[in-house]
Amino acid sequence: MVLDGRAPRPQVRTSPVVRSRGNAKRSVSLDGDSGTFLGPEQQYLLRKRQEIERREARLRRTVGGVLVALAAAAAAGLLWAFGGM
Repeated sequence: MVLDGRAPRPQVRTSPVVRSRGNAKRSVSLDGDSGTFLGPEQQYLLRKRQEIERREARLRRTVGGVLVALAAAAAAGLLWAFGGM
């Protein structure tokens, strides 16, 4: 029996990945909602503090990488210098 109007379209089943493409992605973090109930000044200070922490962490990683590279270069130099004996 067909009622007036268009027939309903069958539902298309898609994978969760395809369904979520249109939705905004939100990263989950412990600090993500930490500033929700703070005033504007505190939110600003919290963002600045988090930015400084990220910058310091990046600097620590860079210094660690440089130290590892220097240690590898020193080991290779010693191997090259004393390897011919």
